[in-house]
Amino acid sequence: MQSDLIAAEREAKMPKAIVLLLAWLLHQPVWAEKTLLFYSEAGQRPFSYEENGLPKGLYIDSLQRILKTLPAYRVEIRFAPWARALEEVKSGNAAAIVGVYHRPDERPFLLHSKPIFAEEVAVHCNRDAVAGRQFSQYPEDFAGLRFGNQRAYLAPGPRFFEMARAGQLTLVEGIEFHDLVKKMLVGEIDCVVNPSIVINEALVTLEARGLPERMRAKSKRIMTVKTESVHLGFSRKYEEKHPELARFRELFDQGLSR
Repeated sequence: MQSDLIAAEREAKMPKAIVLLLAWLLHQPVWAEKTLLFYSEAGQRPFSYEENGLPKGLYIDSLQRILKTLPAYRVEIRFAPWARALEEVKSGNAAAIVGVYHRPDERPFLLHSKPIFAEEVAVHCNRDAVAGRQFSQYPEDFAGLRFGNQRAYLAPGPRFFEMARAGQLTLVEGIEFHDLVKKMLVGEIDCVVNPSIVINEALVTLEARGLPERMRAKSKRIMTVKTESVHLGFSRKYEEKHPELARFRELFDQGLSR
């Protein structure tokens, strides 16, 4: 009883501002000082890349615009090849991956945010490999061609992968997209599927690395496949261990709606 009276007396003497501050602190996220680890694809200009040690790109800009409205959370962005970035999130080692398309059936280990971006995905081919061919339907009209694709990259679509499994087209997997574009230019593969802006940036990068400028003319844009919405993909496994992530997801989506 006496201890309760002493506590009440101390509280009465406590400045009102301090009482209000304590009440505010009690209502902050329990992990306000915890850093959330996000992964993003390395070298995917102009969407996702590292420059002078800093994260850059259109995806990163969209992400950081929302993060500025969430000062209680800190986010560390690491870059890795696409397949590895996905694996880190799938295994629960990271909270989220930046820049995934909406594929809930193929990637049930992810919880998707509202869209942060939209982009057109297109087929580009070595013009010599497709000379004389007519294209109106994707992917059926591309039967017999050799496609390069980054491991775990699903943009080519379900029908494309069905045709690859059936041997109706050849799928050559790679890690770095620039390497696949180079293979297309020199004729080791025939086509790639990716946003045109990414392919154009890959051409610029390859030229900076010594590829003759005339090789750019080998790349021919054939057709747009579709428009994809781009999201943050949050790790279900991470959220099982850190349920507080659900609150961050909610706040992030609210920020996108503003």
